[in-house]
Amino acid sequence: MKLYTLDPSNRLATNIARISKKIKMNVLIEYVKPRDFDTLVVIGDGTPDDIAVSIIAFHSEADKIVGIVKPPGITGLGVIDLIPRYLKGNIHKILVLLDQEDNILSEIHEILQKRLQKVATRELEIIEEKTEKRLRVYNGKYGGKEFELILVINGLDEIRTDQHTIEDHLLKAAEMFSIDVGDFEKSKKAWQAIIPERQLKIFKELKAKRKLVGTIFPQQVEGCEYLKSKSVY
Repeated sequence: MKLYTLDPSNRLATNIARISKKIKMNVLIEYVKPRDFDTLVVIGDGTPDDIAVSIIAFHSEADKIVGIVKPPGITGLGVIDLIPRYLKGNIHKILVLLDQEDNILSEIHEILQKRLQKVATRELEIIEEKTEKRLRVYNGKYGGKEFELILVINGLDEIRTDQHTIEDHLLKAAEMFSIDVGDFEKSKKAWQAIIPERQLKIFKELKAKRKLVGTIFPQQVEGCEYLKSKSVY
C-alpha cells in the first residue's frame, strides 16, 4: 500500500519521508490524480502516529494508493468535524486514528456518534464493532454520497499507563526487542525518554519483521485492512 500526502509541505510529509529514508522503506508516492484514490487516513494526534501508519502501509500487500493527512491545528475528535471537507472528490472511505488518552472508550464512542450525526444526512449504521472496542466501522451518508468511517483508537490495556496513546504500542515493541524502558506513568513520556538511536532501532525492527507488526498494532492493522477493498459506492 502506498501513501500519498495531501499536503507535501507539512510536518507529516516530512516525517514520513525522513523515516522512509532512514530505514529504507519505500512507502510514499509523490503524485497521483484525485480520481486515482478513494480512501484517506486522517491522523488525529501527529507523530509518531504517522510513522506507525507508514510501517503498517509498507507491510500491507494491497496494491492501493491511500491518501494521508494531519489537519493543522486540530487534534483528537475535532478532526471528525472535517469529514465533509475530505469527502470531496472521489473519497468514500476514511480511517481516523486517535489516541485514547485518559478517556473511557464508551465515552469516546458516544462523543464520536454525536459529532458524526451532525455530519451525516441520514442515520448512521455501525457495520462492525470489535469486542475490544478500539475499532469501530460506521456506514453513513453525507449529502448524496455514501461513506465509510473506520475509527481506530490507539492504546493497549496491557500497557499500564495513565494515558493510552500510540506510544503504548511502541513501548510494547521496545520490550519485544529487549530495549529497557524502565518504570513509567505515561507511555508518551516513556517513549520520548528513549534516545533517538534506540527509537530508530525499533522502527528498523518493525520494518524488518512483518509478522510482529500485527501483534504490536492489532487494531491499526485491522483498521487498515478495511482500506484494501475498493469502495463499492
